[in-house]
Amino acid sequence: MYTITNIHVSAAALPAPEKASLDSTNEQLLEGRIEGALDDLFEDLRERREEKSQDWPAYTRACLNHPVRRLLHQDPFTCRAFAKPRGYAGDAVMMDYIYGLGEAGEAARNATSLGRSIFEYMDTRPSAKAVRYRRLIAGLIDRVADRKAPGVLAVAAGHLREVELSRAVQTGKIREFVAFDQDETSLGLVARDYAHLGVQTIAGSIRRILSGKAKLGQYDFVYAAGLFDYLSGPVAAALTRRMFEMTRPGGLMLIPNFLTGLRDSGYMEAFMEWRLIYRNHAEMWTLAAALPACAVADCRVFDDNDDAVTFLLVTKAS
Repeated sequence: MYTITNIHVSAAALPAPEKASLDSTNEQLLEGRIEGALDDLFEDLRERREEKSQDWPAYTRACLNHPVRRLLHQDPFTCRAFAKPRGYAGDAVMMDYIYGLGEAGEAARNATSLGRSIFEYMDTRPSAKAVRYRRLIAGLIDRVADRKAPGVLAVAAGHLREVELSRAVQTGKIREFVAFDQDETSLGLVARDYAHLGVQTIAGSIRRILSGKAKLGQYDFVYAAGLFDYLSGPVAAALTRRMFEMTRPGGLMLIPNFLTGLRDSGYMEAFMEWRLIYRNHAEMWTLAAALPACAVADCRVFDDNDDAVTFLLVTKAS
C-alpha cells in the first residue's frame, strides 16, 4: 500500500465552478455515495479534457491540491499509478490489480473501507475491462498452436498473465515462449510462476530491439500487449517493422493500443498522472502501412466491446 500524504503542486486556485464540482465529489465520497460520485467525476473530467484542452494541464495540477485527492488516493490502483514505485504508471502489478491476481488481494485488504470501494469501482471502468480484453491473446496463442508447435514472443511482457488462460501453454504445446521486458522484477516473477511451462525470460530495452542488438530470432506469434500506448508515432512505426521482421512467414503479429476518446483518460491524467498515447483506427492503419505490402497476407483493425482499446492484427505471408 502506497500512502501519499504530501503533494506540493504549484497551481492557481480553482475557479468557483470547478471547485464546486470537486467539492461535490468530495462530499459524496464522504457520505458513501461512491458510484454516483465517481460516475460524475469521470464524466466531468472527460468533458473538461476534451472541451477545454488549453486549460487542462493547469486544471490537472490544481486537482491534486483539492482535498478529494486524499480520498481518491486511498484506492490502491489510483495511488500506485500516482506513486510509480517502478518508475512508471501502468506497471505489471497494476495490471494484476485489474486481473485480480498477484498482489490484488493484499492491496484490497490493506486499503481503507473507502479505498476498497473505489478499488472495486475502478475495476468496472472501460480501461480496466480493456486490459482484461487484451487477454484474448491467449486465444491467439492457442490458434497458432492448432497448426503446429509454435514459437511465441511477448514484447514488454509484464507478468505474462495471459499464459494462465492459454490451453496450449498449459498443455505444453508451445515449442518456445520468450518473455522480453526491461523490468527485471517483472521477469523474475514470470520465471518463478511460468518457467515450469517452458517460458524463457530475456531482459532488454525496446531500444535494443530497434537497434537490432537484441538477437531474438523469429516466432510464429509476436505481440506487445501494453507497450504502444507509450510510444511516439515514429518509434511505434519502427517497432512495428521490427516485430514484423521477427514474425515467421504465416505467423501473426498483434499490437493493441488504447483508443482515442477513452472515457477514463481525464481521471487517469488528473489524479493518477498516467498519460498515454492514444490512437484511432487511421493511426493503427498507418502503423500497418509501414510494413512491406508484399509480405502481408491479411491485416485487421478491431476494437474491444467498450471501444476502449483497438488492435492491429497482421498475418504474414507464407
